[in-house]
Amino acid sequence: MELFDTKPKSNPRLLYGREKELDTLVGNLRQKNWVILLGPRRIGKTSLAECAITKLGKKIFVLDARENSNFTEALNGLLAVPESSLRVKAEIGVPHTPVKVGVDYSRVLSKRDLDSLLKKVGHAYIILDEAQWLKNPRRVVMLLAHLYDYYHDNVTFIITGSMIGVVKSIVDPGADSPLYGRAMTKMEIKRWQYSVSLGFLKAGTEELKLKLDEKKALEVEDNLDGLPGWLTLFGYNYAQLKNPNTALEHTVNEAKKIVAQEIKSIAKLGIGTPRLIKLLTILSDQPKRFVGLAESSGFNNTSLSKYLSTLNKLGYIERDEKGRYFISDPMLGQFIRDRIGHYA
Repeated sequence: MELFDTKPKSNPRLLYGREKELDTLVGNLRQKNWVILLGPRRIGKTSLAECAITKLGKKIFVLDARENSNFTEALNGLLAVPESSLRVKAEIGVPHTPVKVGVDYSRVLSKRDLDSLLKKVGHAYIILDEAQWLKNPRRVVMLLAHLYDYYHDNVTFIITGSMIGVVKSIVDPGADSPLYGRAMTKMEIKRWQYSVSLGFLKAGTEELKLKLDEKKALEVEDNLDGLPGWLTLFGYNYAQLKNPNTALEHTVNEAKKIVAQEIKSIAKLGIGTPRLIKLLTILSDQPKRFVGLAESSGFNNTSLSKYLSTLNKLGYIERDEKGRYFISDPMLGQFIRDRIGHYA
């Protein structure tokens, strides 16, 4: 199983439907540009980043902020691992590293340990994955600015995430930010078009010598709506269960559990979860314009604008050509409709 493997792809041959984005990212990395990949979860940002680094023939280092929200500890873990490690998770402990978390971490880290790492790898391509979960935005941008200023020719970051928290501080730094004036390339990764989703399902099932007729493929696409992560999960389940109906049902149930956990997790970011849930509840019924949302929610215009902006940056809602807001992930919509009583 290759196309329907649910782990992030690192082989460019398996990065379906992202040829243009891959070429653009590789071009930026060859110029040693730091790149920010923006987009909702399950859109394929990590796979795109890993495939781009592979195409350059370089080692892949991944710091996953979902596993450890302390950027300094995560980077220390990267520096502490053996040279042969290709993928580094941030939960790796750092008891034997000389770097301490504190106000002087930037100078000590860069001077003593990063030099040692670069002697081994030559040029480090580091994926800072789902960076919105990192704590202490000020310290994160201080360290990134230091690395940018003194190690730009030796370290390239690909930062993925939704544009809230730390990511917002990186993408849109204020004049007083240590990152202000540092050029970074932003790439927004979109969901697949209808035809690409169907092509992916066809290619994946043919690879496994499974049958998926056009009617069922359309049903799967309608339910999962162009999100590569959910479509891949369906393919994986189909490969295991051999029945497309059971696989789709299983995928929807799994997806709602994953979404439920994510909804709980956003509370950690301190962004007003109950109010966001209230808006998602309203939108789970049908798309609405701003005025309709204001009437249904009771929020004043200033608060409503702020909450809608947050939901958009999280990748949870979009606005269509008629100015109506809608839930962008169909599995989120189903979860809200089925289970919202648990979070009211």
